[in-house]
Amino acid sequence: MAPLRLPLRLAPLLALATHASAYTDRGILKLDNTTFDRLVDGSRHIFVRFDKEYSYGEEHDAWKDFARTVGESSADVLVADVGVSEYGDKDNSDLAERYGIKSEDFPQYRFWAKGSPYSSDPIVFTGLKKKDDFLRFIQDKAGAWIGLAGQVKAMDDIAKEFAGASDKGLLVKKAEAAAKEVDPKDADSAKYYVKVMTKAAADDTFLTKETARLKKMMEDGSVKPTKKEQFGRRLNMLSSFGSS
Repeated sequence: MAPLRLPLRLAPLLALATHASAYTDRGILKLDNTTFDRLVDGSRHIFVRFDKEYSYGEEHDAWKDFARTVGESSADVLVADVGVSEYGDKDNSDLAERYGIKSEDFPQYRFWAKGSPYSSDPIVFTGLKKKDDFLRFIQDKAGAWIGLAGQVKAMDDIAKEFAGASDKGLLVKKAEAAAKEVDPKDADSAKYYVKVMTKAAADDTFLTKETARLKKMMEDGSVKPTKKEQFGRRLNMLSSFGSS
């Protein structure tokens, strides 16, 4: 039988579609039961999604967007998928079972920090299945810098010192000085970092209470989208302190 020939005008479209399909999964490493143990070997940070073999929807899109952002950053983190077949040989179901993951609970997310191989207990991600929540989790657990909306690297570095500091007042002064040196476009964010440190220095429970308050506002259907965007930026900044 002669090979099927596509009309010339369709060939570029097919090539483009193939490229687009590959592009949408950019940054995601596909693992199976022959490669999983080799990659989750403790030599790197790796964040793995366990899901049905062919997933779709908003949570899937958020994961792809997250993976692309991590892939384009300098963060030393791998993002991977384990696709579990629900039919036939049920490929990779043994991997899900190994970590007590049931198909009715898909998608599930597990994180292995550098130094923790597949044989160790992973950290279970329990946050909202949204891009910024994934990013905040990774920045916290992997100590990676990606730079979420609202975050400022110079202020983030000081915030990371804050939790374990014996003299928090000294760090507030350091933050005030750093805030004067940031790019003008980051001025509002820098002011918020200083405000948070000032309040947290006086009240050990402030970070927890402020995080809970903002998350509640984010879930309130009556809050305008512009305000939710602002609250999201503030949650990103709070995560610099180890709040998630």
